[in-house]
Amino acid sequence: MKFSLGLFIVTLAISGVSLNMEISVLTNFILNLVKTKHTILFSCSAQDFQDAPATLMALNQLVSVVNLNEYYYLPSVLTRESHARTTVVVNTRCNGTSELLSEASENRYFNKTYQWFLWGIGLEVQTLFPLELDYVGPNAQITYVNKTDNGFAYWDVHSKGRHLRSVLEVNLIGTFENGRMNKVSEIFYLQSIEFRGQFNGITLRGASVIDKDDIISNEQIESILSRPTKDSGVAAFIKYHYELLSLLRERFNFTVNFRNSRGWAGRLGNTTFRLGLLGIVMRNEADIAASGAFNRINRFAEFDIIHQSWKFETAFLYRYTPDLDTHGSSGNFLSPFSDRVWVFSLLTVAAVSIIWVIFEIIDSTLQRRRAVLKIEPNVKKDKHDIKTTCVERILQTFGAMCQQGLDPTPKDRSVRFLVITLFLFSLVMYNYYTSSVVGGLLSSSDQGPATVDEITSSPLKISFEDIGYYKVLFRESKNVSITRLIEKKLSSTRSPNELGIFSHIEEAVPYLKAGGFAFHCEVVDAYPVIAEFFDANEICDLRDVSGLMEVEIMNWILHKNSQYTEIFRTAMCNAQEKGFVERILRRRQTKKPACQSLYTVYPVDVRFLSYYWA
Repeated sequence: MKFSLGLFIVTLAISGVSLNMEISVLTNFILNLVKTKHTILFSCSAQDFQDAPATLMALNQLVSVVNLNEYYYLPSVLTRESHARTTVVVNTRCNGTSELLSEASENRYFNKTYQWFLWGIGLEVQTLFPLELDYVGPNAQITYVNKTDNGFAYWDVHSKGRHLRSVLEVNLIGTFENGRMNKVSEIFYLQSIEFRGQFNGITLRGASVIDKDDIISNEQIESILSRPTKDSGVAAFIKYHYELLSLLRERFNFTVNFRNSRGWAGRLGNTTFRLGLLGIVMRNEADIAASGAFNRINRFAEFDIIHQSWKFETAFLYRYTPDLDTHGSSGNFLSPFSDRVWVFSLLTVAAVSIIWVIFEIIDSTLQRRRAVLKIEPNVKKDKHDIKTTCVERILQTFGAMCQQGLDPTPKDRSVRFLVITLFLFSLVMYNYYTSSVVGGLLSSSDQGPATVDEITSSPLKISFEDIGYYKVLFRESKNVSITRLIEKKLSSTRSPNELGIFSHIEEAVPYLKAGGFAFHCEVVDAYPVIAEFFDANEICDLRDVSGLMEVEIMNWILHKNSQYTEIFRTAMCNAQEKGFVERILRRRQTKKPACQSLYTVYPVDVRFLSYYWA
């Protein structure tokens, strides 16, 4: 094809047809049609290099010239740091045109950054853009100029995907005759999503992830992804992005032929060859993917992002039982008071006991003196007048502190004042202590394991949803918490009556309902099943613990510099503004079932009491 195009150009030159461009046609395009400020001229004509730059610079244009007969490096000419839109002018009758257009297609320069102006007098547009130039898509901004009987004609050129063997679509912008422009259509309308939004049933290449055996045909993939219910091996965000893809299919009228991948990411051995869905998209083996991808810094150079809305959130789900309380503040009867308060209370009891003993000794001494002096000769000696021991006074003080009463009742006024003070102190301390303990026992907001490490240390048996990203996480993660979890919870063998390490949500719900079991999955998949099988009290006992995997907003990705990036990104912004995305999110992201029971009373057994007193 390159040889035939070059031969045709040589024939034109031999026949005497001028290779020079008409400057007025060029300036009319730049100043009146596209209104750019920077022009890059690719030509081989000395007259073009002399006339065009002088004319354009006189019109306040920044001009760069490149000789097609000399060596140049296209990425250094068409840089992506341009501060304004740029017009790229190509004299297609030069010998180096085919190489230039081929390199521009390979490097994906037919995009919204550049307005391409092709001077194509005497050449057919199909000759300039054979099927080998596969990057001429709906985002191309290419204007082709040819000669008419009375002047020149401007044509807009694009396709819906030359790599899919889609035909070139050529639409007349207007004619230029006798120095006057006769517009047929606005160029920006012909290059807009409104005009190019009809794909006429073209079949795009798709990719998705279904972690199941024997899923090979497009009909199988479509059948699984289109079902509104949960399917094993299919992540919730896969079906969500499939619904978003359905919005694009209806908007642009195209179909998709899917290929399946068992996983999302990975590399072949120690090489840089990507596996999974990311590898398919990065190598441009798929035009669009019915899946999201995690945010990673090294992926921004390899993929385009067209939409972000799905919040990926996974957690351990389990039902709380009293033996799972791992919080020291709610499981220790010493916690209502700080250490200083306990020390102060013990010192107060000791001081009261010592003072009481001193009062008793003083009172006993005074009574003996009165008896000796015969001040009270008729004092009767009975067992209550006998001096009690220090141990008895300490026991009486402790009983008063515990509000157990006092027997016998002291007769001395000083001791009575002391005992009343002790009772008041005990009353204040006892009321605060009991209210703190009862409130902690009735409160369920902080009961049970609340972190991954506490899950690991708890008696809970754990399982994970049988889906690919968990297996990658366990194989590649170096996190200390995950390593400890694997060693303590996943290394031991399990009996046939126990749930396996990897299982499905429907199989795990009966174990969750029974208690003593935790299941890790994407929470929006589990909540509908839990709401169906749990009663009101069991829903109130439901706990979730995140932290094993990051909570993040997922990216809907395309191949880097894809010809569909701009048009799909614009369509998704429009869908989000009109509420279509929010409607799908509300249906797909099920909220956690609300607790409708006022409170739950947990039975106290021997293990519970021994745990707390320990």
